[in-house]
Amino acid sequence: MWVKRKWLVVSGVLLALFWYRTNSWPVVAVVNGVPVTRFELNQLMYARVGQDAVEDLLMRRIINREIANRKIKVTDGEVAERLNKLKEQIGSEESYKQALAIQGMTEAQLKGQIRIQTALEKMVDPSTDSAKLQQEVGDLVRSLRGKAVVWKVLTGGK
Repeated sequence: MWVKRKWLVVSGVLLALFWYRTNSWPVVAVVNGVPVTRFELNQLMYARVGQDAVEDLLMRRIINREIANRKIKVTDGEVAERLNKLKEQIGSEESYKQALAIQGMTEAQLKGQIRIQTALEKMVDPSTDSAKLQQEVGDLVRSLRGKAVVWKVLTGGK
């Protein structure tokens, strides 16, 4: 009896600790009494979109580091101004919300992208030619990626 109680207490503490550290439960679903674990979900998600997600995270880190190194600031006002221009181009609020849904992103994520794009544009020579500006930003990002020292730790499988 004492061993069972001890096991239950230890299990409960471990579950609480897992939840506290990850803000999620180790079991994401139960199908016909069989649990589907977060680990299984993570493996499937990595297999489907993992490499793209890793590259995206790497590029964000590289770009954010360069923004910090150059001490480039993008104000909330600049982000709001660009967001408002984007909303005007799209048209109605409903169309804007649909566009966000189609892209699978929240307004906060869009604002983050706008902030990074604005900072990148501040790093290159200003231009009134949109295509030229985007080309220069793309060249900058490629050069940052080329200079970065990245160590990848491959996970599981073949």
